[in-house]
Amino acid sequence: MSIAAPIALDQLLAASDSVVREAAWDELIAKHTRLLLAVARSFGGGRDEAMERYSYILEKLFEFEFRRLRTFDPESGASFSTWLTVTTRRLCLDHHRNRYGRQRPTLKGEVDPLRILRRRIMDSVSSEVDTDSLSDSANIPGDAKAVIDERDAALRAELVRLAPRDRLLLALRFEDDLSASRISRILGLPTPFNVYRRLNFLLGQLRAALEARGIDSLNG
Repeated sequence: MSIAAPIALDQLLAASDSVVREAAWDELIAKHTRLLLAVARSFGGGRDEAMERYSYILEKLFEFEFRRLRTFDPESGASFSTWLTVTTRRLCLDHHRNRYGRQRPTLKGEVDPLRILRRRIMDSVSSEVDTDSLSDSANIPGDAKAVIDERDAALRAELVRLAPRDRLLLALRFEDDLSASRISRILGLPTPFNVYRRLNFLLGQLRAALEARGIDSLNG
């Protein structure tokens, strides 16, 4: 399904005149500033840290003749706002890595987002995940871990099949651990209730898809 790109984006990428290009850039950013700031703030910290991320986002979107913006594909089925949220989130992660270094592999006692998602699918989808109740993955025997890895591969395959906006919703909830109220602001949903309702639908859909693959247990 083709989705029209914002007029300001088309004007920006097609402009040969610097004045027209600058005006289109200003218009595009002004229209999406609330979204960009919401993502920047979602990574925590104070106002200065959020504004530092925001500046980094603008710098990276602007560089190399708007190279990142040129990768938006209206034929992908994702709206520009969804695409921009995903891109902005990745830039915030890059900024964090550049400043603090790459995150270490999951250690004993740390939470694995994919494992939380597996448990959430198996639990009541209307309740929050109690991460303190998750068992210690470091004590899982090798043969059992192979089964878990196989289940995770199946889950990743099903996640890829979801629409970009739905994948983003799951990532914001289970990777970034954002509240429903924050997610609703980032995605432009009317209320946190809409976030929970969509989450419940997606988790049920994933569970049915995995059961169709012959996977009837996601514990561990």
